[in-house]
Amino acid sequence: MNRILAAVIILAVAACGPGVVGPNPEGDPEEIFDQFWEAYDRYYAHFELKGVDWDAVYDEHRPRVGPDTEDEALFEVLSDMIAELEDGHVYLVGDGQRSLSNSELRSSRRDFDAAVVRDQYVDEWAEPTNGEFFYGVIDGNIGYLRLATLSGGQGVGDRVRGWIEQVEEAMEQLEETEAMVVDLRNNSGGRAFNARFLAGLFATEQRTFMVTRSRNGPDHDDFTDPVEWQAEPNDTVSYDNPVVVLTNRRTFSAAEWLTLALRQYDHVVHMGTHTGGGLAMFLPRQLSNGWMHTVSVQDARCPEGRSFERVGIPPHQYLENGSEELENGTDRVLEDAVEFLRR
Repeated sequence: MNRILAAVIILAVAACGPGVVGPNPEGDPEEIFDQFWEAYDRYYAHFELKGVDWDAVYDEHRPRVGPDTEDEALFEVLSDMIAELEDGHVYLVGDGQRSLSNSELRSSRRDFDAAVVRDQYVDEWAEPTNGEFFYGVIDGNIGYLRLATLSGGQGVGDRVRGWIEQVEEAMEQLEETEAMVVDLRNNSGGRAFNARFLAGLFATEQRTFMVTRSRNGPDHDDFTDPVEWQAEPNDTVSYDNPVVVLTNRRTFSAAEWLTLALRQYDHVVHMGTHTGGGLAMFLPRQLSNGWMHTVSVQDARCPEGRSFERVGIPPHQYLENGSEELENGTDRVLEDAVEFLRR
């Protein structure tokens, strides 16, 4: 699996290099449109899953582009095309602009504030890294681990070092607590290896948490054979007391991998709202005018075969903060999670 990850990273880097994309001329608008459409037609993994007719998208938007179409108008056309995918791992960047395929979700209302948690609920908290995570204790015997990102560490695959040792040390400090909250709200993801490593801190046995396939042919249903991703117990820390993992719609990507992995174990309960619904790995591409865009190339499903792309992973128990509660310095979701663990 680590070799597969390394290959994906190499492909992602190569996709940006001159050996793949060629020189960087200004580019004809019609030519750029076709390049853009063809990249998704060839590599995108979710057309059938989402019921998107990509040929119909071409027919709808192609008449909007001609040889004299200006950059601003072309950018708008391409943005409208990817908006139909509603994919959190798809975006377009160029000329100081950035367009997100799922911009409506990314601009959803705020329902979490880490400062409220830190200032109002967590005692004796520590923050080993610059905002990447912090931990502490609530009411003396309930551990709290807040992960803002899974991007920490240096290296590739199972050679990632630095951040994971700090998280492991934090877990050693919390190992004697009676229960724990793992807070993944507003976690935008990061390294797949970090997700597997963190799951291992709570794993009681080896279990498959996800099955992936990668798009590998010209037809929209051309995929590689399935690859199983597994969590397995950590050598030094194995926390098997009751755990609540908290998510919201801004829990995304590798943080969703971690959510799925934790849900495989009976001592873990998932609370909050649906996750963001963007589990697939993606590759960057470059158009001939220098604009960059990304393509989701992977089909990722839980072991039972269900995909959570776009819809997100549903929690076992739905909880959500109101805006007035946060303004008043209250995190009712965390309070309910703590009360659940006490019961």
